[in-house]
Amino acid sequence: MNVQALSFRSTHAFSALANDFLDKPEKFSAWLPLPFSEEGLRQAVLQRTAFSDEQREELVAVLHKQYASLPHRQLSDAHLQKLAANGVYTITTAHQPNLFTGPAYLIYKIAGTIALARDLEAKGLGKFVPVYWMGAEDHDFDELNHIYVFGKKVEWQTNQSGAVGRMLLNDVEEALQQLLEMLGNEGYAGELAALVRACYIPGITVAAATRSFVDQLFGVYGLVVVDGDDATLKRRFTAQMQLELTEKVSEGMVLAAASELEKAGYKAQIYPREINLFWLDAGQRERIVTTEGGYALANGSKKWTTAEMLQLLESKPECFSPNVVLRPLYQEHVLPNVAFIGGGAEVAYWNLLPKVFEKYQVPFPVVMLRTSAMVVDKGSANRQQKMGLDTLQLFEETEQLIRDFIAAHESGLFTLQAESTDIQAIFEALASRVEQVDPTLKAAVLAEAKKLHGSLEGLQARVIKAQKQKHETEVNQIRALKAKLFPENHLQERHDSFMNFYAWAGRDFIDTCVLEMNPLRKEFLVLS
Repeated sequence: MNVQALSFRSTHAFSALANDFLDKPEKFSAWLPLPFSEEGLRQAVLQRTAFSDEQREELVAVLHKQYASLPHRQLSDAHLQKLAANGVYTITTAHQPNLFTGPAYLIYKIAGTIALARDLEAKGLGKFVPVYWMGAEDHDFDELNHIYVFGKKVEWQTNQSGAVGRMLLNDVEEALQQLLEMLGNEGYAGELAALVRACYIPGITVAAATRSFVDQLFGVYGLVVVDGDDATLKRRFTAQMQLELTEKVSEGMVLAAASELEKAGYKAQIYPREINLFWLDAGQRERIVTTEGGYALANGSKKWTTAEMLQLLESKPECFSPNVVLRPLYQEHVLPNVAFIGGGAEVAYWNLLPKVFEKYQVPFPVVMLRTSAMVVDKGSANRQQKMGLDTLQLFEETEQLIRDFIAAHESGLFTLQAESTDIQAIFEALASRVEQVDPTLKAAVLAEAKKLHGSLEGLQARVIKAQKQKHETEVNQIRALKAKLFPENHLQERHDSFMNFYAWAGRDFIDTCVLEMNPLRKEFLVLS
């Protein structure tokens, strides 16, 4: 595949925080202890010394258990064996288990994680295992239950509730068949369809299917998938959860950091709760709140005394689920991690967390913005070339792009601005003369000017419409190109499934992503 690199800022598609995080890293030194750089990674490796042999053995044992049901164990066992060695670190990204992996940016996150791990090993910084932390406890089903493939929505409907990763795929067959029919059996699409069918099996959980599918795509590169919905891992985190329950320390720290971030002109993205934990049980994930006598669920369905709650934490840690404030802390506590790769929103809220990490005495990683990308298929590339559009023009708003195209292919986009200015000057002079005779008539003169300006604007719009009709074919092609590359006016990576691209590029698409998406490059990539 061909690769063109752009700066994030040049696309005008990202937040001020994301752009400044890449271009002006010094602005974030007040919040983040380690810079987004190779030097920051070197420092992170030197500082990550508190991960004990016992923790490592426990982590690897958990992962062997989580991987036990995979039919292709040999490769994954080799990756886990690498992680078992003392002095091996992880590079981590995180995301929920969307249906069939959801929008393409999950693929880019994982590819960047692998690329960075490889790069750091090649540079002699140490040994690294790339990790996808699967947020299987997320309960926002409406966000996770669909994908867009070839312009059509594939959606899973179920009566199940609670953590999506725990849901069974018994009723996914309709959505699965819809996807398989859309993919067909030809070429790479057929290869992908067979892979989907082999991984999304009725009776297994969403988390198990996601692990299997992601492992089939990325296992060959050494990726390890970690599911945080695990009793053993959470038992390792009970001291931090108890402190959250009894002292409620996170809220004030995050609010203070959010205030500072917003004063600097950025959006905080998350807002903490008094207690940043959910109760996780069969079919439910509900917020834990304080009451006069202890604790309760926000929906009122359960209540506990303080003693009862702490006893449950000790006996059933798997029933406690960190929210967005504490999940990063949990992840970093149970992994020997040195870098976290996330999108713009994730980078924003990680900026709020260093004081929380400091309070809980958990090492803070280097926070890195993932590589973003747009894939241009052959038909779109031909259309772009035929119309003489450069890549950055594709990021313009559709109507502005059309106006620019017409202006370039006519003597210019028709305008009556000069005539309007002349007429305004004439009516202002006239209004001044009339005012000398009768001041009450000045408003009438200006009202006539306003009417005439309206007529000119209408005439100008009609002439521009006629110009567009002269180029109707090209205008329609521009609209179609924009709709294809920016579906529903979103960045492609946040809407379309990676399957759209794998269907015509095959594993070359995955290989290219792994080769090119090192986040240290700090680039937006256009693949074609």
